[in-house]
Amino acid sequence: MSEQCAVAAQQRRIEELIAALEALDDPPARASAQELLQVVLDLHTNGLARLMEIVSSAGALDNAMIEAFERDAGVSAMLLLHGLHPQALPTRVARAVEKLRPLLGVQGVRIELLDAAEEAVRVKVSGRLEGPHNSVGELQQVIEHALFEAAPEAIRVDIAGLQDVNVHELRFVPGGQTGPAEPAVPAVPAVPAVPAGRTEVASRTEAGTQ
Repeated sequence: MSEQCAVAAQQRRIEELIAALEALDDPPARASAQELLQVVLDLHTNGLARLMEIVSSAGALDNAMIEAFERDAGVSAMLLLHGLHPQALPTRVARAVEKLRPLLGVQGVRIELLDAAEEAVRVKVSGRLEGPHNSVGELQQVIEHALFEAAPEAIRVDIAGLQDVNVHELRFVPGGQTGPAEPAVPAVPAVPAVPAGRTEVASRTEAGTQ
């Protein structure tokens, strides 16, 4: 199993455990367990923040170091989890879109970044998908996965239309409803979308990984 897959598996397991915790019938036990998780998370956040300060004050937090953090799936996921990633959300999203371009390009699709903020990451896709085995839903999953991985703090991803393939906007809100069904389009590997957390602890586990 690759490091990226291992990190993704750990994140999914954390989500499962948090869901099980929230389902406890004993309110005092549930509250105590949630408080314990939050205290541990805060302890790690404070320690990592101090570590980043030390690295920065030593002059070691340069572009090469930041790129090394981003390349390491485990480090990048941990920094995102604790809100300590040195790159701002718009920068991370822009890089994710650039990485998507060749993947979508071979399918006849172009992608454009419209806006990147915590409230919503908005992109636009256009072109005519090529190939016999794809669906707009699969394309949506690939894009959502890549963007939520880069910016797990984003509330939602909006994907605007597919020109020449019944153009209309698809919207995705984690845990909510997706847009209307689309006609068949070409093959893009399906990747599960990143789920939204149910608590503050849960939402901070969605660091970019995978």
